[in-house]
Amino acid sequence: MKTKIKEIQNSLIQLFKNKVFILVIILVVVDLLLGVYSSALISRLPEQAEGQRWSDGRKMTQVSAFFTEDQLIDSDYIRKLEYILQAKMNDVGIIEDDDDEGSDSKGPVIIDTQTLDETNADPALEQEVDDSRLYASCYSAQGIISITFENKTADKVTAIGTEGDFFLFHPLELISGSYYAPDALMKDGIVIDEDLAWQLFGSNDVVGQMVMIGQVPHYVSGVVKREEGKMRKASGQNASIAYISYDSLCKYGTILSGRTESAEIAEDGTTASKGGINCYEVVMPGPVDGIVAQIVKESAALDDAYISVIDNTERFSFFALLNVIMSYGTRSMWNKAIFFPYWENLARGYEDILATLLLIRLICRTIVVVIIVLFIIRSYRNKKWTVRGIFNDLMEKKYDYEVRRAQKKL
Repeated sequence: MKTKIKEIQNSLIQLFKNKVFILVIILVVVDLLLGVYSSALISRLPEQAEGQRWSDGRKMTQVSAFFTEDQLIDSDYIRKLEYILQAKMNDVGIIEDDDDEGSDSKGPVIIDTQTLDETNADPALEQEVDDSRLYASCYSAQGIISITFENKTADKVTAIGTEGDFFLFHPLELISGSYYAPDALMKDGIVIDEDLAWQLFGSNDVVGQMVMIGQVPHYVSGVVKREEGKMRKASGQNASIAYISYDSLCKYGTILSGRTESAEIAEDGTTASKGGINCYEVVMPGPVDGIVAQIVKESAALDDAYISVIDNTERFSFFALLNVIMSYGTRSMWNKAIFFPYWENLARGYEDILATLLLIRLICRTIVVVIIVLFIIRSYRNKKWTVRGIFNDLMEKKYDYEVRRAQKKL
């Protein structure tokens, strides 16, 4: 009878061990699969990865600055910001490679971001200089415009006015054509998504077609793919989007993203909006974690209540997502009046998803560690060996080895 009871107990223990082993395997597999899925989600956000795409052999950092709607942020303000930015880069040692002591190679150089007035340079020469610079930047504003082609009008189209290397940071998938050049003499290029192209032209092969924006002709430089998905729509991509120069948005559109003022731009009394910029983006070498975000914030010279600076390079790292988990309840409480563009809304949404996945992965890892620790403790308590016994066995083996060695010498 006792023997049967012992056999049943051993069978139950063995079954429990097998189930625990299977549970550990399942938890490890779930952790690995969630890790792969998290990487796949991050790959859907190319707007956050310019730091990784930059290829000059340095550790590059991408930072975004968002301004509150009550601030009058115009191109003059951005020029001043970048002037201070370059000075601070030199102060912290982010300099041209040629300035490094003992360096014989020709490295990248700092150049000024071209303004609306600097249009006399040779475009080919400007492109060559752009390829060798130390940092890149862009800024943008959001608003609405009306686009007319022949007898068709698309009214209140979401418009993003850009300046600088916007399409470097936002590599939209082109269906046809190309992006308009940031240093073009005429600010009359426009990039539209495929939905808007079909709405106006009945085709997406419309590169070079002329459209009217505010009774002023613009040409279609390129057509980009319309990104689909629940997250994309919720972020602000639920309608057609047109990308135009910031100059055109100021003159022929309505800016919604920030405070504006009316400014006279011609002797005949023609006016245009001034301000409305709510996003500034920059990528540059970051020798120390957090230094680029600090430089941008100091260069902006605004109180924390009027600006939000985000280090995009590390925002999906383990510790960054851990901070999102720790602030889960208060994260949605936003006390700054900032008109976030769709790419930032999208990034914030994916942060929440990735933080939730990370929390599940941490729970899986914790359970596995607890099981392993309990197994070790149980094995130790049920051990049939002692430290003294192991020591004696080792001493005996050592003695036998020395005896055999002595016999070989004889």
